[in-house]
Amino acid sequence: MTCFILIIKAEDMTKERNTKKAIRKEIYVVAALFTAVFVAMAVFLGYFVQVGSKDFIYNSYNSRFSVFTDDVTRGSIYTADGHIIAETKTDDENNEYRKYPDDRLFSHSVGYVGKGMSGLEASYSFDLLKSHISLDEQINNTLSGIKSPGDSLYTTFDYDTQKAAYDGLDMFDGAVIAIEPDTGKVIAMVSKPDYDPNTIAENWDAITDETKNNSALLNRAIAGAYPPGSTFKIVTTIAYLRDNDGDDYFDYNCKGSITVDDYKIHCSSKKAHGSEDLLKAFSNSCNSAYAYMGINLDREVFLSTANSLLFNETLPAALGNTRKSKFDIDDSTSDSIVAQTAIGQGQTTVSPLHMCMLVSAIANNGELMEPYMADKLVSEEGDIVSATTPKSYGKLLSDEEVLLLNEYMEAVVMDGTADNVDFGDLKVYGKTGTAEYSTNKNVTHSWFVGYAVNDSGDKLAIAVIMEGAGYGSKYAAPLAAKVFNAYFN
Repeated sequence: MTCFILIIKAEDMTKERNTKKAIRKEIYVVAALFTAVFVAMAVFLGYFVQVGSKDFIYNSYNSRFSVFTDDVTRGSIYTADGHIIAETKTDDENNEYRKYPDDRLFSHSVGYVGKGMSGLEASYSFDLLKSHISLDEQINNTLSGIKSPGDSLYTTFDYDTQKAAYDGLDMFDGAVIAIEPDTGKVIAMVSKPDYDPNTIAENWDAITDETKNNSALLNRAIAGAYPPGSTFKIVTTIAYLRDNDGDDYFDYNCKGSITVDDYKIHCSSKKAHGSEDLLKAFSNSCNSAYAYMGINLDREVFLSTANSLLFNETLPAALGNTRKSKFDIDDSTSDSIVAQTAIGQGQTTVSPLHMCMLVSAIANNGELMEPYMADKLVSEEGDIVSATTPKSYGKLLSDEEVLLLNEYMEAVVMDGTADNVDFGDLKVYGKTGTAEYSTNKNVTHSWFVGYAVNDSGDKLAIAVIMEGAGYGSKYAAPLAAKVFNAYFN
């Protein structure tokens, strides 16, 4: 009987221990779940504060955005040289409004406030509505019912360079973008047609009227899609060098045209260039030589070269909604299409930004610095709140490729297609382009891409496109010269 009782007690103790273990296990599981939920909430909160809150605060669907303007007056925007290009003013009834002193000059880069936001006004709206004046002054302002001044944004733009680009583009649609190669700073960015950000709200219907088909809100400098014309011969040249292990030997006798699969390609003005090596073919912008070169390139090398130069991918640039450049050939692509592709026609499209980044990398010994146009945020009291640090994307070109391309691009300016352009005392390396864009081959876009160096070794890279203007040497290259001289002088 005693043994039986002991056995029952032992079983009861075992059940009790198992029950306690089960309870402890459940407690551990619940605690782990609560911990996981807490960690997830902390991670989300951290992300929201650092990143997501900006999108939420100035999302166009956020009806409470005005709450954030109750205590802070939106900060101003300046060029790098201190010229104010956006500021907050008040009318006779003490209502705040955004003022753009230079009207259309910075319309696509700075953007607008009204009917939503765009450009830097949108991407830095959160920052412009922060105030980093002293805490005491903020408290005093709040108690007195006075708004605190928001932080101001200093851009990378040089005012005189921007104006030279804008005035030089004149009545042509198109774009100009200029970048400092060793930092990635965008010195000038112009796109036309444009709009006046001061009257964006009242003119909204006219600006967005699709029947006019002028896409005035589109920033062509970063989101335009153009046939590159002969500026693409820079890419074809790099592909040729890589397909031949760096050997630049090339020999071709140009007779003024070449026929590939019953498709005839003419040189400019049907000029026969005669015997050419690679340098002469490049500086003369010989279509026949480059069409011949293209159909004899290894297709995989051609495609991999283009991809390594940022085609078919999002460009590494802190500039907003940039457009991918398009390049696509394979073993099934006809020789006639490859020939057209090699001279910058066919189905290839590029943005001015992309071409400027490419020549910027050439100017910077093959290394690409990622473009940006917001330099620093500064409080009303003059303290730097934050500043952009130049960032390298990496090496796009080898030292040997850079050396040869510099030689070829210098020859374009010295005795090639741009030898009639007055660049002053600057040393300039470039490539002209005349791009067909319709069935009417007599109507072409005018291109120039390249960079200039002054006596001190300072450099500026540029891409210019003037829609429907004609020869690159006659229109785009002289505009580039004006921009270079405005920047260096």
